[in-house]
Amino acid sequence: MMINFEVHKKVYLIGAGPGDPELLTIKAVNALKKANAVLYDRLISKEILEYAPKNAAMIYVGKKKGNHSLPQEEICNLLIQLASKNPYVVRLKGGDPFIFGRGGEEYEAVTSMGLNCEVIPGITAAMGAAASLGLSLTHRDHSSEVVLLTGHKQIGKNMTNYPDFSKLILKNKTHIIYMGLSQVESIAKDILTNNSGMENFPAMIVENATLPNQRTIIGTISNIYNKAIEAKAVSPALVILGEVIRNFPVL
Repeated sequence: MMINFEVHKKVYLIGAGPGDPELLTIKAVNALKKANAVLYDRLISKEILEYAPKNAAMIYVGKKKGNHSLPQEEICNLLIQLASKNPYVVRLKGGDPFIFGRGGEEYEAVTSMGLNCEVIPGITAAMGAAASLGLSLTHRDHSSEVVLLTGHKQIGKNMTNYPDFSKLILKNKTHIIYMGLSQVESIAKDILTNNSGMENFPAMIVENATLPNQRTIIGTISNIYNKAIEAKAVSPALVILGEVIRNFPVL
């Protein structure tokens, strides 16, 4: 059912970027400064939250593996409820809302109720990591395609939308896997199923991209899992696969 909201009421769906608060866009800052309520995710920095007015309602709706402060449906409902009472509501998400951020679900939920929703993009983790490392994801000698995938499996859900890693074609491509650290062993095994002879294909894990505690673990598809275990790798982390890694300064 569509609700007749006042025209001036608006929801801002904002990408806060990959972590470094200085990578937040000017447009995002301007929207935050006039927010009456802010719903924010787990990895949003204190520096970014401080752009909101001191009297704004600050509501944590963060998620991490096995621990969701609110189910997604309740987040959508809360957005609608807040927008009915406030001129400006901000939904602040890490990275970019439309890259594995479930921003599409939230956009559909609020607009289906007649709400005015503006999306402000953010720098997604893959681009932030590449820039902070000086690693070009495309290269005329190594990669003409960039593929973004999720490594996150929804427990108890239909897995038809989960990538079939056994069908990945590695040559001339760079693959970036979001939320794939916990699945990196099975992902590597699946990839090598139909990519015989590619055991030494370059692989990289990037923790906490763009932040002061950013860390890089470099190996191959066949040994990246063991290297991650040895290094005690932790999330948030990206898994990058591609010949472009050979251009990384330490190699």
